[in-house]
Amino acid sequence: MRRAIALLCVLLTAAVPKPPAHKAGKQVLPIALVLNGTRMAVNPAPVFYRYHLLVPVRRVLGALGLAFDKEGRIVRTYAGAKTIALEIGSRIARVNDQPVELDSEPVEIKNTLYAPLRFFTDALGAQAVFNRETNSVEIISTLVGRSGNGILNVDGGVEEMGTIAAIDLNSDPMTVTLTFNASARTIPVLADASVIVQDVNTGTSNSGDLDQLHVGDYAQVSLDRRGSIKRIVDAYGSRIGSIAAAGSGQFVLQDGHVIVPSRDTGITLNGSPVGVDALHVGDDVMVRYNIDSSEVRQIVATRKAAAPPDARGSVAIASIDVEPDRPLRAGETVTVTMHGTPGGLAGYDIGPYITNLTLTESQPGTYSGSYQIRRGQNFANAPIFGRLNVRGIDAPAAESQTTLSVSSEAPGISDFAPDSGATVNNSRPSIYATFASGTVPVNPSSERLEINGHDVTSSANRTARFIDYAPGVDYPAGPMHVTVSVADGAGNQTSKSWTFYIKR
Repeated sequence: MRRAIALLCVLLTAAVPKPPAHKAGKQVLPIALVLNGTRMAVNPAPVFYRYHLLVPVRRVLGALGLAFDKEGRIVRTYAGAKTIALEIGSRIARVNDQPVELDSEPVEIKNTLYAPLRFFTDALGAQAVFNRETNSVEIISTLVGRSGNGILNVDGGVEEMGTIAAIDLNSDPMTVTLTFNASARTIPVLADASVIVQDVNTGTSNSGDLDQLHVGDYAQVSLDRRGSIKRIVDAYGSRIGSIAAAGSGQFVLQDGHVIVPSRDTGITLNGSPVGVDALHVGDDVMVRYNIDSSEVRQIVATRKAAAPPDARGSVAIASIDVEPDRPLRAGETVTVTMHGTPGGLAGYDIGPYITNLTLTESQPGTYSGSYQIRRGQNFANAPIFGRLNVRGIDAPAAESQTTLSVSSEAPGISDFAPDSGATVNNSRPSIYATFASGTVPVNPSSERLEINGHDVTSSANRTARFIDYAPGVDYPAGPMHVTVSVADGAGNQTSKSWTFYIKR
């Protein structure tokens, strides 16, 4: 009973965010807010609340130059022709009276209204991600300081934004063409330019190459004094799921999202171009859309055959094997083996994140290749899509039964108690730490808790979200040195140490 009560206290305490403070011995830094590359004063700062990252609404809307009209529990703002309504305590926001589901409800904390990060991506149409390495929320929005041609002055430099209209990898130098409103500009790319590809729906961010940019995606580029691109961020939104209903030139996913392709949407079914009416209930789809215009630009659909195709007949892919069958971290290698019609040219994509990889025919009908995970790549449950062409004939695209998850960042220790430097009047204080993982969850068996050099892990309660320890004996007055270590399912490790004091 005592342990149950202690655990309940832990959960209740963990649900309440602590304000940024300077603790004895170590400085606990608040989460920074970066808007279009400019670090803003963090007052108030974003917070973790009940395992969700929340961002101050008035602070961000003000920085975006948008209204903050509050009436009762309803907050309204206006972005162009959009009217956006947010209700405190409700997980449904509304854009022009159309519902947008959030991953948690907006809440008021110390008279400040906070909303989940997804509100700024789904409702406001901004690009918003949490960068764990810099402990910052990064928001990119076309609503701030933009001119008619999408040119933005940031910290003395120049940034341009718009939809990618063309990519020329054969010119010297290579170029990227952006369109914004009615204007278009072709910009040269430096040989050492960095490329970041971000999925704002899943919060994944991966370093990449120019050939991983997609026409139709929204991009923000940083230019040097000569007007050449030195950094480009390709941002897009994605929806992944199965078709629950289809008809009249559109379809509905199982999560309720309605997908309406346009004339410019590229649609493939098992690798072959099709119209939207060729898609059926039960087909698996990956939808890619422009985060600025919400226009659907690409739909990749797969339909599982009743039985595996016979690779000995017409051109076909029989199976795709992925090893190892576990989450991977930076530096590790995934091996893909595809079986199909012999004598062809083969390749594969890892979801929408890593594309145009090559497979080599190691023996007749067996194609294999490997890819080493890079630092900065993070994604979850990505299927492997195989391609095969034999004597000019394309095989129907195939999808692996095994998916791949990648995490190149260690999980964070987002909260702990008692606080560093705190003094408690309890000889049996409840000690806990909560975890914030990325695309790969924390592995509870990896968690370790040491108190004054003694491993008490076996007596602690461990989950993927937290570890807590309710002492069974009285500790003497004096310092209590605590060390918590944890790893995610990919093996990325982190630890935190702090000291508090018992006083009687």
